[in-house]
Amino acid sequence: MQTKRGEEDVSLSPQTIRRRHTIREMKRSGRKQWDLYHSLVCPFVLHDALKLVMRNRGSSGVDGQTIKSIRGKESEFIKEIQTELKQRTYQPSPVRRVYIPKKDGSLRPLGIPTLKDRVVQRALVLLLEPIYEQKFHDFSYGFRPNRRAVDAAAVVAKESYQRRYVFDADIEKFFDNVVPRKMMGILRQDIVDPRVLELIQRYFQAGIAESGKPWQKQELGVPQGGPFSPMLANIYLHEILDEPFAKEFGSANKIKLVRYADDFVIMVQSKSDLKYVEQLVRGWLRAGKLKLKEAKTCWIDMNNWSRSHRSKFKFLGFKFHLRSYTDNANRYWIARQPSEESRKSLRESLRERLHCGLSLQEAYDRLEQTWIGWSEYFRYGNSNRILYRERKRAKKIYLWYLGRKFRRQRKGVPWWILHKWKRKLTNALQVPKIQADHLARVKVTQTL
Repeated sequence: MQTKRGEEDVSLSPQTIRRRHTIREMKRSGRKQWDLYHSLVCPFVLHDALKLVMRNRGSSGVDGQTIKSIRGKESEFIKEIQTELKQRTYQPSPVRRVYIPKKDGSLRPLGIPTLKDRVVQRALVLLLEPIYEQKFHDFSYGFRPNRRAVDAAAVVAKESYQRRYVFDADIEKFFDNVVPRKMMGILRQDIVDPRVLELIQRYFQAGIAESGKPWQKQELGVPQGGPFSPMLANIYLHEILDEPFAKEFGSANKIKLVRYADDFVIMVQSKSDLKYVEQLVRGWLRAGKLKLKEAKTCWIDMNNWSRSHRSKFKFLGFKFHLRSYTDNANRYWIARQPSEESRKSLRESLRERLHCGLSLQEAYDRLEQTWIGWSEYFRYGNSNRILYRERKRAKKIYLWYLGRKFRRQRKGVPWWILHKWKRKLTNALQVPKIQADHLARVKVTQTL
């Protein structure tokens, strides 16, 4: 059975697979899961959840317990969680709030649950995923099994070529504005086990612990950073945005939506539809106490006759823009390439990771690791020239690291070291094979 993201290379136990299959079949036949909590306390499910949490690593929560501290004691740790769940004494801890910088200079708050909470949340995801995957629509891509960001980008490129007017939108502070009461109401439509609902309610009531500040009660929003947060986001937006869109435009082939978490684009065939679609979207989000981020909401005209500097938009790190055919300069197709922000982020990441405290080989390994991750993502598209250009810049950053490292030792880079690493860099950082035809292999968003 294939699973998602961090679960890809971790095989689930046969007992967990059997329980997920039973839940899926019961949902398909229209029966309710009245004893879902019994599956949650299953030791095989909790062990699989722990394996996934340990694979994803992560920082410690408010209790300071790390993954390293329980290595070799996994069975005792799981037994402790199972006992608390069975006796109904399990109480989620407050999440530890930290802030990470965003590209626009602002700070994004993240909530880091304790290790024990992450295991229980991951177990909930394993059990709820078979229920909600049958409900979610094909145009929803974020944090779902076998649905990658590059697949969503490929569909956007194809759909925007067929429908040349694009409504690009982003939801403002989505995780901070989710209404817990409304969220619980949505969950009650499919989850009928009161013990599971009570457990989820406790996560909303756990509160926030921030360094230097007293405990804070969270009246609004969902902490972003735990294993359960992406699933809650998809469930909420499915009810607030996806379902109304499917009911309104289910049979209309001229209007398509592609959503990845709280970022989405809508492609339409005529300019008159753009205003109508925007009014509907704003109304649907208003019903869920959400609103669009005005700075990132815009209309884009991608038609051949109106080609201009504004005929482009960004989605999931890609830039979509018009490019002319070689045999006809008056006709254009839609190319997708790494955006300027993505390329700048790669260079900044390399400069940050290659510090002078590393040995030459350690720095080279980090360079290669960062490059492989970045280039493997952007090889799906029309990025050949850009990948070669960024590879050249990445090599220059390594040479810049060499200069800084030996400058701190108050001497220049010895010629034999410089010659050795220049020669090694010549054949290093391979550019992966571009898969522009990935676009043709991706199934276009289905008409619902």
